[in-house]
Amino acid sequence: MDKPKIWTKDFINITTISFFIFLAFYILLTALPLQLTKEFGGGADQAGLLLTLFLIAAIVIRPFAGKWVSIGSQKKILIYSATAFLIATLFYPFVNNIWSLFILRIIHGITFGIITTVKGTISAEIIPDSRRGEGLSWFSLAMGLAMVIGPVIGLNLANIGAYNTSYILCIVISAINVFLSMVIHVPQQEQPEKASKKNKSFVLDDLVDKKAAPFALVIFLLACAYSGIASFLALYAQEINLVKAASTFFILYAGLMFVFRPFTGVWADRYGANKIVYPCIVLFAIGMVLLSLPQTAVIMIMAGAVIGIGYGSVTPILQTQIISSVDKHRVGIANSLFFNSMDLGMAIGAFVLGIAAKSFGFSSVFLFGIVLIVVGGLAYFAFAGRKKNEDRYAVEEYN
Repeated sequence: MDKPKIWTKDFINITTISFFIFLAFYILLTALPLQLTKEFGGGADQAGLLLTLFLIAAIVIRPFAGKWVSIGSQKKILIYSATAFLIATLFYPFVNNIWSLFILRIIHGITFGIITTVKGTISAEIIPDSRRGEGLSWFSLAMGLAMVIGPVIGLNLANIGAYNTSYILCIVISAINVFLSMVIHVPQQEQPEKASKKNKSFVLDDLVDKKAAPFALVIFLLACAYSGIASFLALYAQEINLVKAASTFFILYAGLMFVFRPFTGVWADRYGANKIVYPCIVLFAIGMVLLSLPQTAVIMIMAGAVIGIGYGSVTPILQTQIISSVDKHRVGIANSLFFNSMDLGMAIGAFVLGIAAKSFGFSSVFLFGIVLIVVGGLAYFAFAGRKKNEDRYAVEEYN
């Protein structure tokens, strides 16, 4: 029996949109803190606040976006949010002080919250149910690739003071996203809960689904730990003269994530998520231990390799568990919960770890990260590991 196809034209389009969204996100994530500290006179805590404000804005809007996606036209929401994301990006070349930058980050975060919710929901609609783990692993590689290429571009351009070049690149790729959002075909949505259309008021159940909450908590804790790398590794590397090693860190992270993530998705579909999640969490912790040690280029590069396998593989598996734990018509809300858990972890982590970096030095960021990863692993064991029937999506017949 032939397996249903994953690599359709629409899947490629939505994956490309996802890549460009996160490429712009990570270019800005790396370049803006350097501009803030070098040109605007800001400190490490304010650099962390750049990410915190952006993600808080996304977190606040995303539950509403999840509801809109569940009852409205997904394609229209995709087009409008892609256009708004582009408009916000157009203003970065004109920012000339910290406060205007903070305001722009809030506005841009709102557009980011909407577009990430709708594109994740569309991808889940396009991917066949029986290959969801594999499909989401491939789809999330776009975000993972951007997570690596973006910081390399942002770091290298910022090091030569070419901030406007970074912003222009983000503008171009955001414009391409608007075009792709117009040509993509979105499957017809099932609308079993007509009562939802009648009752468009926002309720707590639109924010947190009890079935998905355990996985969301684990994602939150792991994202808190990763925020220390995303927000401060570039600044740390600059302080200890290991900028080239930091670039290699992200390149190796991407390479090993690309090698392992498609396999881990297939294995999770076939054997169950627990057999993948636990080793990934252990590898993530080992990578963070390496970063907490006195740094050399070799140690930093080794950390990138280990974290690429660990953290790089675990997030799509947890996303699959969240989506598979809810009813099909609530996939938009599930995606909202997934991204909110990740973004809230990144936001809180960047802010708190920024204070730690300012008070105790950058190495403390990675020490705190180790603790967060361990707690995340224990939470996963407590909430998910006790189930005999490991994951709903893992018990589907694999043919």
